[in-house]
Amino acid sequence: MSMISYLRVSTAGQTVENQRQAIATAGYEIDREFSDAATSGTTAADSRSGWSACAGYLREGDTLVVYALDRLGRSTVDVLSTINALDARGVRLVILQQQFDTGTPAGKLALTMFAAFAEFENSIRKARQREGIARARMEGGKYQGRKPKLTTEQQADLKRRFNAGENRSQLARDFGIDRVTVHRYCSEPGG
Repeated sequence: MSMISYLRVSTAGQTVENQRQAIATAGYEIDREFSDAATSGTTAADSRSGWSACAGYLREGDTLVVYALDRLGRSTVDVLSTINALDARGVRLVILQQQFDTGTPAGKLALTMFAAFAEFENSIRKARQREGIARARMEGGKYQGRKPKLTTEQQADLKRRFNAGENRSQLARDFGIDRVTVHRYCSEPGG
């Protein structure tokens, strides 16, 4: 059972030293440290090499110490996903600033409440999106949905080449779309 820390700063002028010092002052003796510098919390966790290495290193029974919740990411849904993944792997998570510790009953309760708020936030966002679309349609059909990935000419060329028997994967590469989009365009009426 190791004590691991993950440190992250968002701008090039910052250092992780304050976070390192706060963890030491709180009494945690860290066995291994991982860090990322000048990366945004909105960047997907997979693109942060320090975080990727940390997540790969963690084992059941380990404790991960993070200075603040926003070091794991800025999106509530992404942070919750990370917390749930750590919990499922049997990794205890300690977040100093928010006094969050999944190794305690109060920490488990906080995790449950955090999950409920994340779900609530997602529901509100979806409801606002549906309301906006409905309002735009009522105001004269302003809402047109997502713009097509291909122009009318490109769609005709794609359908012609597909009907001539060209490989779907190659067509996807040639047009800069995925195979599902090739199928959707080519299976539309008239295709």
